[in-house]
Amino acid sequence: MAAPPPGYARRMSSAEVRALLVPVDGSDFSAAAVPVAADLARRFGARVDLLSVVDRDEAREPRERALADLTAPGVEVTREVVVAGDPAAAIDEALRTGDRVACMATHGRSRSAALVGSVAHGVITRSRAPLIVTCPYVRPVGGGRGVLGCVDPSDTSGAVVPVTLEWAHRLGEPAVVVTVAENVPAPVTGGPARRAFGPDGDPQLFLDEVVAAAGVEGEVATRVVEDPISVWSGLYHHLRQQPATLLVVSTRSRSGLARAALGSVAAQIVRHSPAPVLVVPRAAPGAPTG
Repeated sequence: MAAPPPGYARRMSSAEVRALLVPVDGSDFSAAAVPVAADLARRFGARVDLLSVVDRDEAREPRERALADLTAPGVEVTREVVVAGDPAAAIDEALRTGDRVACMATHGRSRSAALVGSVAHGVITRSRAPLIVTCPYVRPVGGGRGVLGCVDPSDTSGAVVPVTLEWAHRLGEPAVVVTVAENVPAPVTGGPARRAFGPDGDPQLFLDEVVAAAGVEGEVATRVVEDPISVWSGLYHHLRQQPATLLVVSTRSRSGLARAALGSVAAQIVRHSPAPVLVVPRAAPGAPTG
């Protein structure tokens, strides 16, 4: 792996995650995020804050009863119901205090452009903070280890790298930066196969350069996954064979996961990943990464 340029090291954020904020709407679907949040909370000694947004006062008491039925063994749990017209705005407001990170279930409809739920989209767009999302439709794989940060040839900034390392540090697990490369046969004329990974077309060299450019302090492994179909397909099969605790992706979009997200790599990964996905919105210049 290439060494970081001299004087370019970037230290990890010292901010702690004191709670996983889990938005729930009373449905079994939204409650699927609770055990995911509880598992992560146990790993770094945080609590789980359950938050439910209702649109009128009369709905508050029934929702409070529903929240009382949700538990997370071995983890401190708080419960709050707020009345608001915009759930995403209420979640964003809750995230502004207490060193909390949102963890929520989301989904898309295969025949719709909305590959992630509108509330998740709204939270990312408003807060500009990382968001952990999980899709209950995908069977999870237990016993995972490691935090995987995914980059592709269009992402040369390395913004995912320090976030991957920071969360690996929080969880006490190895950090791995991965890219998915298409299986390309060697040219009939001989020589190496050409792929869309910089001027050399070498995915391993691309990964080494991205990690070096990120200038992080800490050990980061790299891994090339080959798949003939797509990035999400490659990650799905890789995570089935080598489960991870967390997958990190960047939207690389100033507006978060776009509503018209058909073709969005990040949204497809969220919909198919058997591991929870930490979605990192594209940061404004000078903004913290973790």
